[in-house]
Amino acid sequence: MELRDAGPFELWLRRVKVAGLSARRLGRWLIEDGFAPPERVTPSGPIAHELRTPIARTGAHPRLEAGKRQNVQLAATAFHGVVIAPDRPLSFWRTLGPATAARGFTWGMEFRAGCAIPAIGGGLCLISNALFALAVELGWEILERHGHSMALADPRALDATVAYPYVDLRIAPRRGTAVLAMAVRGDVLVVAAHGAGDRLRVELDREQRELAAGRSTRIRRRVWRERELVAEDVIVDDHQRLPGPALRTCLDCGETACHARIELPEARAAGAGRPATASGAIAAAGAGKKTA
Repeated sequence: MELRDAGPFELWLRRVKVAGLSARRLGRWLIEDGFAPPERVTPSGPIAHELRTPIARTGAHPRLEAGKRQNVQLAATAFHGVVIAPDRPLSFWRTLGPATAARGFTWGMEFRAGCAIPAIGGGLCLISNALFALAVELGWEILERHGHSMALADPRALDATVAYPYVDLRIAPRRGTAVLAMAVRGDVLVVAAHGAGDRLRVELDREQRELAAGRSTRIRRRVWRERELVAEDVIVDDHQRLPGPALRTCLDCGETACHARIELPEARAAGAGRPATASGAIAAAGAGKKTA
């Protein structure tokens, strides 16, 4: 079900489900060693792999693009220098923490149940996409990964969505220790893994089909250590919606009765005399939002 089609009861059920999943995940943070707070050091030594990802998206709303850049720059500092090992996996949310306005995050665009909407912290999936692609190409273990609901991310389908705190990205090297380096340079997000540990060869087989309602993508990965097959797994098995000719958000969409509609605070203040929309209901339902 898309949020634009949801009624009050469906929104209430969504809030209850999100609250339950969030509580379960926060409990795991307390009792499981694999969710320990990250250790940080200064990145040094050889670079095992580096990825460069453009930040700007053509045709996107300039207000939300500016917010995405601010969010990515702020979040990159949390990942820079993080130590990752087989017994100390990287958890996206355990490393970053909640993306709130109090911490400096602002309005960017995110995808939520088939809708593109404004959200505090929107745009952080640029980082989760890069981290997932880095782990895939290094042959690391993918402990947890979730695909986007809409096919707007990496054209190779090496994308990963996140929603605080229960939709996470968790990755770890198979051997040895790696240290992340992350920074925004100009209009590019640069992510690298420092370490001289396991040297693995990766093969990817993609199967992609265009369907009436979207796109189906399946990626099988084989990881080799010299001539030894270390692992063979399906790392992507997604069924995603395809966007229309023009991707719109609540800032440039004329729909007023959409249940997914969200107005920015200044827009709500300016329109205080207008009839209320459903934005308040869905904003309350949006805890555990997916960022993009």
